Amino acid sequence: MIVVTSAAGHTGSIIVDALVKRGLPVIATDLNPTVKQLPGIERAIVGDLTQLDVQLEIISAADILIYIPPLFSSEEALIGNSLIDLAAEAKLQQFIFMSVTHPILSSLLQHTAKRDVEEHLIYTGMRTQLPYTILQPMHYMHNFDPLAVKRSGKYRIFYSLDGAVAYVDPIDVAEVVLNVLAEPAKHNKATYELVGTAPYTPKELVTRFNASPGSMPLLNTCQLSSF
Repeated sequence: MIVVTSAAGHTGSIIVDALVKRGLPVIATDLNPTVKQLPGIERAIVGDLTQLDVQLEIISAADILIYIPPLFSSEEALIGNSLIDLAAEAKLQQFIFMSVTHPILSSLLQHTAKRDVEEHLIYTGMRTQLPYTILQPMHYMHNFDPLAVKRSGKYRIFYSLDGAVAYVDPIDVAEVVLNVLAEPAKHNKATYELVGTAPYTPKELVTRFNASPGSMPLLNTCQLSSF
């Protein structure tokens, strides 16, 4: 049985869909009760990952855990480390951690939290031989939402207009997850950076959007200091 956390989110739901279409048994868990509506799953667990009883229910149901951290949680590192400890104690067959490219970036708290979880996972894997794979996706393509951009006429971001980053399609990330599950021994203790495109600046993304058929040209971009 494969348990996927944060399964109601954009990336989580795409991964669940890929697993189900491959005929794999999936339990989906999320704080959002809409997780119950995901098609093809065996069942859903609705709960807060900061609660130990929820973590225990997840681990007891899992043979394989695909851990996608909750978005912007101040307790992200504590959640991840606790799930790793429970997974090792339960002797799970595989722990797949959805981290982030460049978790060493100390100015981004959501990155450093994942760095701490990666470190705990690596040390736990050494000590207990818990099989694990770390995936480090770059910016997801859905971070540029064409429909939202078209409605507002603006692309809202929180970093430099001239900073170029690459992007990855969550559908491709789901394919990587399937490859790992198909040969877990081959990918045991491995860490993979997942990048799908050449790097683009926000200005270049806006230029490409404005050049696409049927798009509404953007008058400007809006740089935000926070979400």
